[in-house]
Amino acid sequence: MTENTMRSIPSINTVDGFNPAEFTRELMNDDGSMSLYLDVKYRMLWFRLHRPNGKIDTEIVHVDEKSAVVFCKLYSDRGDPAEQYLAKSYAQRFISQEKYGDRYLEIAETAAIGRVLAAAGYGTQFCGTADMLSGIIADAPVDMTIAEDTASGSVEASNRVVHQVKPTPQSIQENPVVPNKRKMTTLEDYLNGMTLEDAKNVVVDVGRYSGTKLGEIVMSNPKDLDWYVKYYAGKNLALKAGAILLMEAVTAKAS
Repeated sequence: MTENTMRSIPSINTVDGFNPAEFTRELMNDDGSMSLYLDVKYRMLWFRLHRPNGKIDTEIVHVDEKSAVVFCKLYSDRGDPAEQYLAKSYAQRFISQEKYGDRYLEIAETAAIGRVLAAAGYGTQFCGTADMLSGIIADAPVDMTIAEDTASGSVEASNRVVHQVKPTPQSIQENPVVPNKRKMTTLEDYLNGMTLEDAKNVVVDVGRYSGTKLGEIVMSNPKDLDWYVKYYAGKNLALKAGAILLMEAVTAKAS
């Protein structure tokens, strides 16, 4: 890591004697350029050092022989009430994806932990909204070339963090193509790529709400989205992701 790159990473959740930038590693992108990445284990170390009484609370929302969904909440203190959390996240992994093998539940939990830590500021300087385990990349590291360019510019520019931008799905019938020609094939892709407006426009294609947009459901009876979050296991990942994002938004607004 160059001195310019380290200067381009802003300070947040600082801990005396611990510099998370020193634990980042370089990953090669498809085009040969390099990116920075902070592994989940170091995000957890950072959190424990910063909040020694904090708590990482995971819950298995769904698991079967094909996939697992894990929900995670992050607390500043283990004694905090259930709804007084710093951040929360969901993650899903499938056994059908060869790279995950039979560890899909373990990796879903790790992904949820990585995402919730990033959402609370333990890793957002270096990555997007998910995580890595044993070489399995599930989020967007920081592009080193862009980081070094901003570091050599103005002070304002050096404080900006540049993440890889993921596209939003255009419809529930067709997965969009991202800039590197890869399609959105996992729930994580949709969770990272969808906006709330995208989520509202997803059309339900199963059950009593078939043909109805998620936005209409969230306005009339938001609790009905909980079924899609916890139990839906179909192929329409845009539907699952949209329900998760809208439920998170509703919960955050209520709290």
